Amino acid sequence: MLELINYNQEILNTKDRIIIDFLKEGHKFLEKFDINHKMIVDAVSIVNRFLRLNAKFPQNIFKFFVAAFYIVERHPWSFPAHESKTKFCKKFGIDQSSLDYSIERIVSILKLVKIIDDKNFPYFIDRDTDISYKLSKNVVKNEVEKAMMNFLLLNQPINSQILSESILTKLIFEMKLFPEELLRQFFDIIIDLVEKNLIDYYEYVQLQEKYFI
Repeated sequence: MLELINYNQEILNTKDRIIIDFLKEGHKFLEKFDINHKMIVDAVSIVNRFLRLNAKFPQNIFKFFVAAFYIVERHPWSFPAHESKTKFCKKFGIDQSSLDYSIERIVSILKLVKIIDDKNFPYFIDRDTDISYKLSKNVVKNEVEKAMMNFLLLNQPINSQILSESILTKLIFEMKLFPEELLRQFFDIIIDLVEKNLIDYYEYVQLQEKYFI
């Protein structure tokens, strides 16, 4: 049993060493380009999380560092960011198909939020690290709880669309967590969060209709 534990620990240590080597190589690779250093660190952080969650190591790790930098560079607050992928790929010497594949893998593994602006350009939000997104989740939770109290105490029904519009107005125009130019795109995100927080409400309404009406 002890031998098995030591063997598993050795495998983990080996994986950690390989990942650290990858991160160092990727950092050096990105530093060759005239790009923001803080964004390089954020990109390396994304690749670190990706490698630890992904089942296998990619054959070409550098394209994932480029993809991670693309994701970091395209936070909603970068709007309007309308540089073409062709121009971006040329700068880093990568095929667009490789970039698209790597982005898709990172977004899927890390469950990033992806939105598209009116000109069909993408923007990304990291649910785990983005402060604005975390604050938005807290605001949604608090506002839904208030609406639930009004329902339970005053019998005021909850309309998820009206509630979402009210929350979005607060997040964008009062708290200024996201650019107002992307209001329509963020409505989809907020109403999804609202609906998830209203699961108990919908269950209660169903029970009320079944047993008390």
